[in-house]
Amino acid sequence: MSQAETVRRPFGITLVAMLIGFGAVLNITFGILMIFAIFGTNPTFTDPLGNDHVIGGGWLLVNGIITLILGLMYVWLIKMTMIGSATAQVIIQMLAVINIVFAIFNLPFGWWTIFVNILILLMVSTARATMWFRQTD
Repeated sequence: MSQAETVRRPFGITLVAMLIGFGAVLNITFGILMIFAIFGTNPTFTDPLGNDHVIGGGWLLVNGIITLILGLMYVWLIKMTMIGSATAQVIIQMLAVINIVFAIFNLPFGWWTIFVNILILLMVSTARATMWFRQTD
């Protein structure tokens, strides 16, 4: 492809970037909340048998840091998606497949995750999307 040719970004790519942005905002928000949750009383949850469990501060801190890092990685992925990086296409496809596999283990509650990630896979795998992602290589 010559430098004079420019590929217009498909709408599906913009939509995928918006979905990644939504995930980034959620991850960053919940990461910060988990990090600051260690300064108050530790949250508890009740399992299906009715037993109460306290979530430890160390678990909250580690999970909060990991979630925050994941959110920042999503911000980087948005940038790479919007400029048309082939690396971004591979990472998006890989994350979508991983999400589908883990959603299968979460059935019957994972149907929405499966649907959204199949839609993402289809949007980033079209011919126009592939042309978009191959332009920077």
